Amino acid sequence: MVLPRFGDPGVFTCEEVARPVPADDQMLLRVAACGVCGHDLLNRAGHFPHTQLPAVMGHEIAGTVVEAGPLVTRFKPGDRVAVIQRISCGVCQACREGRENTCVSGPGFYGEGISGGYGEYVIASQRNAVPVPASIPLPIAAVLSCAIGTGYHALRRAGLRLGDTVVVTAASGGVGIHTLKLARLMGLRAIAITSSSAKVEAITAAGATDVVVSPDFAFHSQIRTLTGGRGADAVIEIAGTRTFPSSMRCLRGGGRLIMVGNVEPGNAALNPALSILKEIDILGSAHATVSDLEAVIRLVADGAIVPEITATLPLEQAADAHRMMEQRATSGRVVLLHDTGEVLGS
Repeated sequence: MVLPRFGDPGVFTCEEVARPVPADDQMLLRVAACGVCGHDLLNRAGHFPHTQLPAVMGHEIAGTVVEAGPLVTRFKPGDRVAVIQRISCGVCQACREGRENTCVSGPGFYGEGISGGYGEYVIASQRNAVPVPASIPLPIAAVLSCAIGTGYHALRRAGLRLGDTVVVTAASGGVGIHTLKLARLMGLRAIAITSSSAKVEAITAAGATDVVVSPDFAFHSQIRTLTGGRGADAVIEIAGTRTFPSSMRCLRGGGRLIMVGNVEPGNAALNPALSILKEIDILGSAHATVSDLEAVIRLVADGAIVPEITATLPLEQAADAHRMMEQRATSGRVVLLHDTGEVLGS
């Protein structure tokens, strides 16, 4: 499915394109499944300047190795793998520090600089691929890096301890619902923020200790009440500009706001005095690293985390998947399936 121009979901076209050619240190993967992320909606609408049109989108990818270059030593044809969203260079300062998710010197980000999982084949590297055990179906493996790994990375960035209180905005989305599951596993008190009362049941089932329904995105007074006036230890900010002001105000002194997403691109108003007087840390958090993905795969293989797949659709229905997400009709992830014979739960 090709994105020939930026626009609404109807712009996608099904086309025959050239197969990606891996370098000597790369692999060619046949894609089994690709998750659909809020990032995809923003990309399709034209909010990312590095996207090269026509583009094959999709960064939540799992598949099977069909070719391995002569410099590839850890993978072979037939191996089942999931990948993180970016292929890094492996030699820059960010890569040397174990922050390959911020590398800007490698081949790039799937669906923007390099062909993504809405296509039948993608390239991958030993620097961004992780083996998937046979116990995890590839349609589930596809969402582990982004839908779960993003929250895992953010919670690590938050530096929380057992019993701490964390607020999760956009709690019913793919990243939000899995961040709640991880918070419960970590022994945290998780307060979920949603604009829809219809999603309270699913959010509670995922592990939220409390759910605040806030259609106007002004929830800080309710957080204060729920925490006895103290405030939250951290906020995992997934919604972005709409909830940012209230997220800042619901933090305790010395709390941390972890910026993960921004559903509606734009600037958020920040009162510097609030951050100064309360010594609030504002930290950005990108996608998962390889070590994050490895940890998430272990959690899923052990049954500690059960991924939420709301719907699976044939790749040709990519436009329908985007419409479902724009209408906020889902909790969890929507996954696009290639015709590979592997199905959810196999």
